[in-house]
Amino acid sequence: MNLLVCGELERQPLNGHWFRAIRLTYWRSRLSTAHTRRVSGRFSAAIIGSAGYRSLYLGENHQVAMFEVDALFGKPDAPVSQPKGSWVLMSIHVILDHVVDLTKPSQQELLATSEQELTGRWDSNIAVIPTQRLGTALFAQPDIEGVIFGSSKLSSKNLLVFPDKLGPRSSLVFQNEITGRTEILS
Repeated sequence: MNLLVCGELERQPLNGHWFRAIRLTYWRSRLSTAHTRRVSGRFSAAIIGSAGYRSLYLGENHQVAMFEVDALFGKPDAPVSQPKGSWVLMSIHVILDHVVDLTKPSQQELLATSEQELTGRWDSNIAVIPTQRLGTALFAQPDIEGVIFGSSKLSSKNLLVFPDKLGPRSSLVFQNEITGRTEILS
């Protein structure tokens, strides 16, 4: 993977609804991303004791969000529910000015990577997972607010948002149907 070309990746605006699945126990902190500074993810190598960057992962639809958090298993046309715990699906209205779409073959070619490398499962014995190195390189770019990438579980897309890098015209908004209030991720 060639991380030196991250500055050359095509940026595009994004405006639409993406979905977050959370356990009901986390409802009170439903828009919080503070914990992601210390929890590693596909595009974040954060470790306990070393603060990383905040990240928010969203699925392009309800089903993707549920599969990504392991609330659903199996095949998309015959999913099996996770019997432990209760889940909440949230529709987040996303408006971003500068998003990189890693599902585009031209962008994968520029990075000298593949869909398999971007969605593959990595052995936890690897010191630094390639997608985590990529996430760090993308976060270092001054204008990138988000990254679209393929799901490792379905033929669908996910969105990674860097909340600390949102520009003045960008926002992540949740319409809370319980309270009737608009909540904005900050």
